[in-house]
Amino acid sequence: PNLPPPPQSTVNLYDLTFGTVCGVCAGVFVKKGARLVAFFLGGVFVLLQYLGSLSLVRVDWPRMASRFENLFYRGDAAGKRRPPTIGSVLRWMIDFLTADFQARASFIAGFALGLRIG
Repeated sequence: PNLPPPPQSTVNLYDLTFGTVCGVCAGVFVKKGARLVAFFLGGVFVLLQYLGSLSLVRVDWPRMASRFENLFYRGDAAGKRRPPTIGSVLRWMIDFLTADFQARASFIAGFALGLRIG
């Protein structure tokens, strides 16, 4: 049977809107920044462990863990403290980056692309 041609879409995947370009740039920036922060924090951890093995410094790791939990953990409805999830961090970041920004949908698509290509 002869089928009619599919309807033409009004969305052009090759047009880059302002929101998309901003999202791509923000995604690349966040990914590169996260790598830099992870590299730095990893280096600090290795240095502290090394200096601790030489008995030059003593690190109170339980206190460090407690400070981390106080800074990043959130309470749920039952009052139990829970660590952040990747989804909650990503949701917070998207909400922060798109506050007072009209092109939210195209920004989010561009942000995901920026994280991918960054």
